[in-house]
Amino acid sequence: MAQTKTSITQSTASLSSTGSDGCGTGIVFDEYDERPFLKDLLVENSSAIATVKNAVQSHPLYEPSRYDDIWILRFVLSHKKDTDASSRAAIATMEFRKEHNLNEKDLRGLIKHFDGAPFATAGYGLPYGDKMDLCAGENAVVFAMPDENRGLIQYVFLSKMDMNKINETMTHDDLKKEMMYTNESLYQVLDGITRKTGRLTKIMKFVDFDGMSLKRMSRGYLSMDAAVSKELENFFPQMLAGLLVIHAPKWINGIWKFVRPLMPKRVVEKVDFLPSNREKIQKSLARFVSKKNLLEQYGGENEEWPIPYLGSYFR
Repeated sequence: MAQTKTSITQSTASLSSTGSDGCGTGIVFDEYDERPFLKDLLVENSSAIATVKNAVQSHPLYEPSRYDDIWILRFVLSHKKDTDASSRAAIATMEFRKEHNLNEKDLRGLIKHFDGAPFATAGYGLPYGDKMDLCAGENAVVFAMPDENRGLIQYVFLSKMDMNKINETMTHDDLKKEMMYTNESLYQVLDGITRKTGRLTKIMKFVDFDGMSLKRMSRGYLSMDAAVSKELENFFPQMLAGLLVIHAPKWINGIWKFVRPLMPKRVVEKVDFLPSNREKIQKSLARFVSKKNLLEQYGGENEEWPIPYLGSYFR
């Protein structure tokens, strides 16, 4: 199938249908939606944005239509208005994107679940995702867009992932490239929603331990995953809304004690362990996803399963 022809440059050059004020004109928002408005963020961080722009615009890779104020804003927010750190990260990201030709690739239409389905069967898939797919069971990792005007959701059902097989069959470079293309594809979707709605939009990750056993946890894989995450974190700023752990087993404390020092600090700050009670889960998630769109098993009303591939909305 042919991918959509929407230019990535175009999607990062304007506020799309929101208008110049970034208010999400004509879009009705859920009462629990706490995403900040771009117009407010741009005003509040205008001085830092101007400083970073001044630092990066002399770089030969700088393109004002691509690397605009909204793009710079994410670096300013991630580095808490530290303009030196923001500038270094922005320049490194421009070079990283050039090295991997990311500006030339619209990856949105290639996003599929990690579900064990060969790319040939699915009809598409992200580069380097095939090796991860071989280690996944049915609907092991699901990427969902329950509301086109809100953030994305990633469901990870750990009991369906073979961590030991990942550690045995994927090298550090394999995992880095798989994570790079996955992050880039999701980043492209989030950027489009952000500009359409005028609200800073991110992805929420659910990690469900239901049915997972300690012996199936792989410290080798966890170490490699954390190391790759650290290498890539500055290239995809303000992407993660939170990482919610559900159905945590009694032995989780030992694993968390091991992996926490290895993970990026920004990710650790967003990890939250939720109670198993469905009603409490739903209330905790209201600011990220409406009850209507939350999966029924987590206290929501959405009975759709399996969820369509995210890429199918962009093909």
